[in-house]
Amino acid sequence: MANVRKRRDENASGALFVDSSCIDCGTCRWVAPASFDEAAGMSRVWHQPADAAERRDALKALIACPVAAIGSTEKEEMAPAIAAYPDPIASGVYHCGYHSEKSYGAASYLIVRPKSGTTGGNVLIDSPRFAKPLV
Repeated sequence: MANVRKRRDENASGALFVDSSCIDCGTCRWVAPASFDEAAGMSRVWHQPADAAERRDALKALIACPVAAIGSTEKEEMAPAIAAYPDPIASGVYHCGYHSEKSYGAASYLIVRPKSGTTGGNVLIDSPRFAKPLV
């Protein structure tokens, strides 16, 4: 869990922040580019979310962060962001979120395919960290 006492000075003022435990994997920057970018070798909140869609994306980045370096000084309604995973990105292809520190934050994807006899079936690319919503 992110520690407000380790909040990076490079963050924009406001509730959401990145702390100094960031490993600069870039996950938050591609999940929520409207809120996160890079500064001084780590991610930061460069812009606090301005609307509900930006807030949901920023909270999806919080969930996906492999080292829990993203936090908020306010109580956030996490249910919509949790429900967004696995996130469909193309027909039958889903971004799982919940990146793992063990793979330096590599993104995991689920490809849903029909099973035909002994072939086919779903494919998981990389492994997210365990999260009940994905089970």
